[in-house]
Amino acid sequence: MGAFKQFLSTDVIIAPLVVNKSFSFEGSASFTTNGIGLYLGINYTSSNLHTSSLEYDQKLKYNSIKQLYYTNYIPNPISGSPYVTNYLGQTVEDASQTNVYSRFYNYESTTLFQTNSYNYTSNYGYERFYPTSSNSQIGIISIPKNLFGDYINPNTFRYKFLYNGLSELELFDNGEGIIIDSGKSAYGIINYQHGTIIITDTYTIDPSYFTSSLSTPTCSFQSSRTIYETQYKCTIRPEEFNFSLNPSLISGSTEGTVYNFVTGSYFSPYVTTVGFYNEAQELLMVAKLGQPLPTSATTDTTILVNIDK
Repeated sequence: MGAFKQFLSTDVIIAPLVVNKSFSFEGSASFTTNGIGLYLGINYTSSNLHTSSLEYDQKLKYNSIKQLYYTNYIPNPISGSPYVTNYLGQTVEDASQTNVYSRFYNYESTTLFQTNSYNYTSNYGYERFYPTSSNSQIGIISIPKNLFGDYINPNTFRYKFLYNGLSELELFDNGEGIIIDSGKSAYGIINYQHGTIIITDTYTIDPSYFTSSLSTPTCSFQSSRTIYETQYKCTIRPEEFNFSLNPSLISGSTEGTVYNFVTGSYFSPYVTTVGFYNEAQELLMVAKLGQPLPTSATTDTTILVNIDK
């Protein structure tokens, strides 16, 4: 014998649930196995660009990063203009130059004021410097989406490596999209939604060590992913499900007859399992309770079943 009750729309709730997971990787082999890429971008000019596919690839990476994240922060002199602005019209750097690229969108992790100057010292200034001279190099750390999920949690990224093959340097994000060291000097930027870290401080770092076997890099961060939880509210009213299907209630002396106490007015069955069926009454899934739950003869009994997608 079965007992069925149909869900109403008010009995089903779908809610987002944000989950986090921490990752830590050590060594180039670990990076490669998990798809973490360490790349160089180099600003080869037409006079020094050779025909190798590697150099074209490095040039492409350099230009792609510039277009996606830096075009509004690269000065382009135009006579008579007193300042450089970003695409929002905010002043980037006081100078007799302006930026003709400010019509492009750059993916920014903060709405705080940012500057392209190494020497900017304001408390609210965030450095977004990009080297533009011939043969300038940038370092790129690319974390795959299957690791960081929806985004990297701010203030969780750490990257440690040997720069110049001699000294160990640890970089981390400041929670506002800027990569800094322990002395709070800026080295580049991080885009949390893209899983991309760009190192542009070529004055103190040789990015070639990003991809060198001389370096033993370590990388750690915390991912964030939104999953959707469906909650089913199974409500048992006092007059419903008041007969147990447990075969132990059937007397062995008389076939098919239940014990006398089962038919008494004080008998209350216990719920141990909730089955979910489709319209054809086919069993789709089963929810098991941690312990038997008595139903009430006077008030509603509600069982909440959560399913994560």
